[in-house]
Amino acid sequence: MFNLKYIIIGCVLTFYVLGCSPNISDTEFKNVLFITIDDMRPTLGCYGDQRAITPNLDSLAKMGTVFNKAYCQSAVCNPSRTSFLTGLRPDETGVVNLVSHFREKKTDIYTLPQIFKEYGYESFGVGKVFHGKKRTQDTLSWTIPSYKSIGIKSEQYYLKENKKFGKKASSWEMADVKDNEYLDGEFTDVAIQHLKNLSKSAKPFFLAVGFLKPHLPFTAPKKYFDLYDREKVYSPQFKGRPKEAPDLAFHNSEELRGYTDIPDLGEISVEKEKELWHAYYACVSYVDTQVGKIIKELKAHHLDNNTIIVVVGDHGYHLGEQGVWCKSTNYELAARVPLLIYCPWIESQSDNVEEIVELIDIYPTVTELCGIDSRHKLSGRSLKGLMKGNLEYKEDWNDVAFNQFIRPYESLFKVENEIENIGYSVRVKDYRYVGWFDEDTDILYEEELYHLDQGDHFIEKLNLAEDPMYREIAKILQKRILAYKKMNYLEAYGKVN
Repeated sequence: MFNLKYIIIGCVLTFYVLGCSPNISDTEFKNVLFITIDDMRPTLGCYGDQRAITPNLDSLAKMGTVFNKAYCQSAVCNPSRTSFLTGLRPDETGVVNLVSHFREKKTDIYTLPQIFKEYGYESFGVGKVFHGKKRTQDTLSWTIPSYKSIGIKSEQYYLKENKKFGKKASSWEMADVKDNEYLDGEFTDVAIQHLKNLSKSAKPFFLAVGFLKPHLPFTAPKKYFDLYDREKVYSPQFKGRPKEAPDLAFHNSEELRGYTDIPDLGEISVEKEKELWHAYYACVSYVDTQVGKIIKELKAHHLDNNTIIVVVGDHGYHLGEQGVWCKSTNYELAARVPLLIYCPWIESQSDNVEEIVELIDIYPTVTELCGIDSRHKLSGRSLKGLMKGNLEYKEDWNDVAFNQFIRPYESLFKVENEIENIGYSVRVKDYRYVGWFDEDTDILYEEELYHLDQGDHFIEKLNLAEDPMYREIAKILQKRILAYKKMNYLEAYGKVN
């Protein structure tokens, strides 16, 4: 018997989609299915991870374009999501922590779902699209209030022994239950109900679905754990800190250490690390299945021929590599994300794009593909030319990405200005440079330079900033950072030779 809450949801959505929508005869409107995945690094088959069991996202990748070098603007939820949902950099929105709301700092911004709503689209949000705290939600973006945008930790467990804690309990959990007994499966059911109702509407739609996993706690149905051999899935690339790296580049993995099965200080046992790797991959496969269900429903209603599909991770993730768990660094593992875009009306869409792109490029891409103008100046560039494989566009592309992070770690949770340091990082073809500045004096006092190549899986291992052989490169990239800080973007993003 179909769950009563979904019947109620269906009735409410039908009222809004059919009862409140004016008739629009133009059948050429283009829809958007926008999927965000929390804490997802490129742990997918289509990114070359042979351990990952992700057939649905891999199939989408074959249909569309895989951006192999896509980078977030700050490796934590609120500033990253604020950036790609507004098309602006963190220093432009003023959002660099987990508690600030961009509308408190800039009142003339139209978010990506909001601009579609302004153009007459039905704009719906399901799950975690904006950062999952009440004060950072954005009601102006949606036709009706988004569904369960706030994820309390206890709601992400199924087992009673974990739910009783109220917030954080065990770092991972599996239960032999149906997919919708966990929140991401529930979000999928609601998204499917949206699509059923939207298929009967004359209005186009912007449907955003935000999956919580593989964010901690790593909770998923048992069948997804059963897909993996724990001993085989565990394979950290480089567990030590990069040599000669400054201490403030790191943190104590506080996010993970808040769980009841993780020590507050000191090393995490190898057995516990294996459990966490196993659970992370299980969550990845769980979300992959949910994405597959939604795309299947899209096709069932013949909406796939006029719907753009975007799948993006809000930031990357450390699984113990470089001495760090979770995100909140300026390094490759935290900044690099999966980005897949499928546009059915682009013929011969490029399979893979190797150019460096930023998540602020998503907003201008989606609006251009749908023929919509922004209401405010966007900071990114449209990826349409790269998706089409336009050689002239590729030659003109600036292979540069910037990201940033604040210290101390605790300042993430403060509305007041308690920032002591801020690190700005620039990624170019072969290098990553990080400059750490004193927040009060603006003095640059720590530098990092890493030579990166794909053979090392883009992991920073040795800080070369003081090496005489690399000093000139460090100076060139330092100039880019200084220009970026001053918002002199022409100089910061200048063509990389």
